Amino acid sequence: MTKGILTFALLGCSILGATDYYVDALSGDDSRDGTCPDFAWESLKKVSQSSFKPGDRILLNGGQEFNGQLHLDDSGTKDAPIVITSYGEGKALVAGQGMIQSAVLLENLSHVIVDGIEITNTGTDPEAKRRGILVKIEDAGVMQGIVLRNLYVHDVNGVISKNEGGGTGIRWEVFSKDTKTRIDGLLIENCHVVRCDRDAIKGWMQPWDDMSFLSTNVVIRGNLIEDIGGDGIVPIGTERAVVEYNRIYGARQRFDPTIPEVSKYAGPSIGIWPWSSKNTQIRFNEVWGYRGTFDGQGLDSDFNCDGTTFEYNLSADNSGGFFLICNWGKHVKSGQSIGNSNTLIRHNISFNDHVRGFVLNGPITGVRIEENIIYNTLGKDMPVVIDTPWDGYSESVEVTGNLFYTTAEAHIYKGTWAGDGLGNWKYKGPMDYETVQFKNNAYSKVVDHEEEGMVKLSPDETLGSLIKRLGDDASTEAGFEKMIGFLKTSRYWEKIEKAL
Repeated sequence: MTKGILTFALLGCSILGATDYYVDALSGDDSRDGTCPDFAWESLKKVSQSSFKPGDRILLNGGQEFNGQLHLDDSGTKDAPIVITSYGEGKALVAGQGMIQSAVLLENLSHVIVDGIEITNTGTDPEAKRRGILVKIEDAGVMQGIVLRNLYVHDVNGVISKNEGGGTGIRWEVFSKDTKTRIDGLLIENCHVVRCDRDAIKGWMQPWDDMSFLSTNVVIRGNLIEDIGGDGIVPIGTERAVVEYNRIYGARQRFDPTIPEVSKYAGPSIGIWPWSSKNTQIRFNEVWGYRGTFDGQGLDSDFNCDGTTFEYNLSADNSGGFFLICNWGKHVKSGQSIGNSNTLIRHNISFNDHVRGFVLNGPITGVRIEENIIYNTLGKDMPVVIDTPWDGYSESVEVTGNLFYTTAEAHIYKGTWAGDGLGNWKYKGPMDYETVQFKNNAYSKVVDHEEEGMVKLSPDETLGSLIKRLGDDASTEAGFEKMIGFLKTSRYWEKIEKAL
């Protein structure tokens, strides 16, 4: 190629005000300028050592494997974000190989999009705090506009133990040491997370007990999560986060949850739950097939939270049951936690979850459980509501207008820790109906329970007929129609359809 042609080619690969940088693991060379496929860089190390400006794109050759870490700490702007994506055919693979803690590290930056790449981080042995992709913000004030989209994150072998540090497929962390710090705008969308230990998508905030500067505009939407070692989706340190249209199939894998010592080691985990957050909206999600009863529920409203809303979610075939609402009383007394207050749980469905329905745990306040459906044909006695201690019992809960359809006997009572190491509760005594108030609920086979406006359900009820019972106003009917529309693309739609 002559000098004139080379110059023309280079100019042809540039965009005014921004640059595309190509990376080719097979034919690239880090001594080149990277601005054309024919003059591509070779390694992630070159990318990590380079500086980028707003509007630049980092393009990894699709179908190729790039070993090591992709580390970015440059910011784009709202109108000109920095983009990391694949070019050519297929997704490029960033493989940490277990040699570094995070295969992709985005640090103290704003307006960055990571879209359409594959990420893995598998070491010879599991290692604590191993991640696929980590967004880390520390003493940086307000960072904005971070998008993680269309990522395939898989085989991140952190440890199963929560206490030892676990591990995560997609994670964000916010640290306020000397400067109040938060994220304003984090979108995690349409990602596929598979075989990540311990958790799939999870946040963190430090200090966790400072609720004065929470991250805002956090949206976790449309993700598919499969075969996870622990928790599914956990927004932490957020204000008005939205978690919607996500699917979780199979979690708490790679250990035997029936062995008390192993279960304690792994720690409790649940499908979707917020922590140290306010006004979280969790809607139109499905959670299937959690193993073990510590905790093992599909959904959870956790402590140090206020104003959490769950609506139009499906929890199905989860070994630990349907729903946990909890508050660790000791942290409220110490002033570290705002408790668990003003949780609203409405129009959700439990479909053949095991062991239990709603577990009220600790001194929760202002909780409303309204117009939900428990549909259970497993043929075993089902505690549909249990009030249990965690440095205190429930303080104010309203259970109103729910439909509890069970083919076996349904029970309502106050429970106590079974002491088996597996997260089970045993009968302690009758429910305290002063603090947990029941009204206008419907049952098929409840025993030893009476309430104002109690309704008897027919033994011939179907899941479809129960939904119709609740859909007596236009808004609720539209919500359930939207929920069923989402579930028609579920992996388990045939099971749902047979029950309708």
